[in-house]
Amino acid sequence: MKKIFCIALLALLSVGASFGQTQNDEFADYNPNLKARHSYEQIYSFNWQSYLPLGSSNDYISRYSLEGFNFNFTYFVTSNIGVGVDFGWSYNKKFVPREIYRPDENTAVAAAINKYTDIFPIKAQFKYMINPKDAVKVYASAGLGALRYGEETHVQDLSIGQHSWGFLMSPEVGMIVPFGKDALWGLNANAGLNWATNNFFNLYFNLGLYIGIY
Repeated sequence: MKKIFCIALLALLSVGASFGQTQNDEFADYNPNLKARHSYEQIYSFNWQSYLPLGSSNDYISRYSLEGFNFNFTYFVTSNIGVGVDFGWSYNKKFVPREIYRPDENTAVAAAINKYTDIFPIKAQFKYMINPKDAVKVYASAGLGALRYGEETHVQDLSIGQHSWGFLMSPEVGMIVPFGKDALWGLNANAGLNWATNNFFNLYFNLGLYIGIY
């Protein structure tokens, strides 16, 4: 599934870049103001989020998660530089077949195990739009904030869990593809890393829709 998603994302980037170049070539000759109208003042995006746990997070559950959402708001101080907020929620689970589980040295339980994790990252974000005057825009972002990470293990009626907050750092790259000339909305796609001081580390992908305001 991870390979399929990566291939689809690469295809999206290729199509988007071709689409943007075609629009610029077609309309720039007779409409010199077209590019100026593509510099957004605000962007709101609503995304489906998936992620791959890495590091110690991968030791607990290594499964690629497809269950999550993301929201992002960016206000552009200049045509290139934006600041905003970003948050989301993602969920992961793993079923372990029946085995001997020892919650402590005096207890042994023969049962199947269900593992669950959930993450809630929230961050302030600095965004740099590489080509703000083009129809298809490519950007890089850096985020700082906090991340709540939780783990729960269920064995029959026994439940063991822990949740913690950590300081979060998050680099990201992405692109937006408008649905037509001068469109105020379109497709948003990005990929990034979440690294938090509560021992959580993952690679995430967002795919969704954006709404822009000139």
